[in-house]
Amino acid sequence: MIASSLLPSLALVVIVAARARAQAAPEAPSLPAAGEHRDAHHDAHHDEHGHLHFSHPLVTESPSPDTKLRLDYLWTRTGASTDRTTEHGVRVEGEFAFNPGLSLALTVPYVWRSATGASATQSFGNAELSLKAASVRWGEQGLLVGGGLSAGLPTGDDARGIGTSQSVELEPFVDLGLQRGGFQLVGFGHYGTTVHNPSGVATDRELAFDGSLLHPVTRLAEALLEVEVARPLGDAASATATSIAPGIKLYPFPNRSLMAGVSALIGLGGEQRHGRGLLASAFYHF
Repeated sequence: MIASSLLPSLALVVIVAARARAQAAPEAPSLPAAGEHRDAHHDAHHDEHGHLHFSHPLVTESPSPDTKLRLDYLWTRTGASTDRTTEHGVRVEGEFAFNPGLSLALTVPYVWRSATGASATQSFGNAELSLKAASVRWGEQGLLVGGGLSAGLPTGDDARGIGTSQSVELEPFVDLGLQRGGFQLVGFGHYGTTVHNPSGVATDRELAFDGSLLHPVTRLAEALLEVEVARPLGDAASATATSIAPGIKLYPFPNRSLMAGVSALIGLGGEQRHGRGLLASAFYHF
């Protein structure tokens, strides 16, 4: 049963990864003609091999495969005052890019949770393994197209209400990144579902969209506006949850491989209408 549920998603990953690997084959670098030079924008957003690269958003994922370490602190508050849940958590992420078109990432969260009428508790949440592929074919036009598959591993604790210790979450996704001048526009479309559910537990299904708009303010700072929209599907379908996240990324050192950022999470509708949060992140790109 599990194998039959995994086959379509695994097939999607194999196809996308194969195409990305083929398109990411190294090419001889092109030299500028006499009197020409690469501008500062090109140098800032292309890696040492000339491949298109995106500055990593905070809430939304980056469309370009990276090799990086990331540490997050996340505070969220959901629900009305009479039925409120508050969580503090830390997340550690490691991502390795096999080539400019393919990467594998692992994220491990730990969460402290308190809710109205319940005792405070803490536990590891669901770890996430994510394979991301991207086409570099249209890099000179400032366009990156890709996709992949994320799997939520059952490393949580059902009894504590933090993640799950039984169901496996599968989330195939497609993404697009566009650069024009200093602007970077990123969009991700996700379809999420669960497999290997305990007996009597219904399958969760969801469609979601994440988007990010980024623009440099100075050489040391970038402004961000991000949005998340999620729509549950099936019998458990409820109102669409919508939130926005204004934020800023900072480059405090001459080595721009080290960066930090902060975003405010603001719920606008659906289950997130009372939601508030704060995300603080630090990155090191290799």
